This record gives sequence, C-alpha cells and structure tokens, in this order.
Amino acid sequence: MTNPRFERLLALRGDPVKGLAPTAWTANLAEYPFDELVRAVMEVTRRLVLPEWALQRPDDLRPQHALDAAAAWLGAKSKETVAAMKARAQECTAARNETFGKIHRVPEAARAIVWAASANDVSHLWDALVAVEAELLGRIALVAEYKRGPEQRRAIVDILRTQLEPAETVVQAPTNEPVAYAASGNFGVGQKLTHAKFGNLEVVAAGDKWIDVRLEDGTTKRLAQKPK
Repeated sequence: MTNPRFERLLALRGDPVKGLAPTAWTANLAEYPFDELVRAVMEVTRRLVLPEWALQRPDDLRPQHALDAAAAWLGAKSKETVAAMKARAQECTAARNETFGKIHRVPEAARAIVWAASANDVSHLWDALVAVEAELLGRIALVAEYKRGPEQRRAIVDILRTQLEPAETVVQAPTNEPVAYAASGNFGVGQKLTHAKFGNLEVVAAGDKWIDVRLEDGTTKRLAQKPK
C-alpha cells in the first residue's frame, strides 16, 4: 500500500525556485527514526546532486567526504566520528562559499546532513532536502525546462520512499508438493520428489553433492545433486 505522506509531498505546490519549505518535509517525515532519515537523505544527495558536482569539480571531494563521515558515524557513534563530521562540515562551508551562485547547494546539503548527525538535530535534514530540490530546480531553470519541475520532486520522494518504506518481501509458504528431480537441483531432507524412472521419492539424507532417497518400495538410492 502506498503511504499517503509521500503522495502528499508530491501534491504540494512548492516555490518554483526553492521548492518545498522545511515545514512540509517535517510534517510528512518527522515520525521516521532519525538514523533512517539520515541514511535516506544521504542517498538522495548522493544520487541526485553529487554526480554533477563530481563532473564539474572532479578533484573536490569535500561533499563526498562529508557524507562518508556521516556514514561512518552511523556505523560507530563515538566522539571521534562526531569530531570528524564537524571537521567535514567546516570543509563544506568553505566549498559552499567558493562555489556560491553556481553549484553551492551540493556542499550545503552535505553540510546539513553532517550537522544533523553531529547535533542529533533532524531539522538540518529538512534543510538538506531543501538544498537538493533547489539545486535540481536551478539546473532545469538554466535550460528553461520549467515543465520538468514536478519530476525533480518526484525523484527525491521516490528515493525517500524506497529508503524509508522498503517493499515487503513476500515469503512463499513452504509446500510439501513433490517436485521433479534433476541432478542440477538442490534438495533437503524430507522433500518429496518425482523421478522419471523411480517414481515418487522422499529425501532421507543429504550431502553437498548427493541425496539419499526412499523409493515407494521402501528401498533407498543415492542420487546426485548440485552443491549449494
């Protein structure tokens, strides 16, 4: 089932230049766990705006290093990882100032993410999303493709949805229906098989490359199987 909060984010009319305000992101996403939000906003930034930064400034890895520092903090929360994020935030401030008016929103988004993680303050994550959307809208404005505005929000929301509401894995209920034996298959003890020559079988023992099966007359026979 589609979560209505993501549909609301798509339906909202944002500023044509700045996109949605932080309050819109807050109203719809604030209930998610903080760490999940950090990961989700990092993924939005990595996928939607970092590639263009890397293209324009291939030797400037300050935003990438900031996101790497946030990822390290998620893996091991310590004074050291917090200190590393604060240092990366300062680097992103410098990168933002150096590129202001061009592609400054990329380090701005990365800085907001490490600010959020280092201060445990979710409001900075909304600022990161605002920076990403403004960056995407600015890119289409350069080529006067304003009709593509809604696509930019959808790209953000689709990534957030995937990260925060992963699709449920459908687990098939186990079945005791017999399956056709093949040497290329792999079978477990208790599994029922059918064999073109021996008829109905039941696996009574199994090794890496073999199975022992009980035939209908009560005798057993060893057959080959594919290793796992």
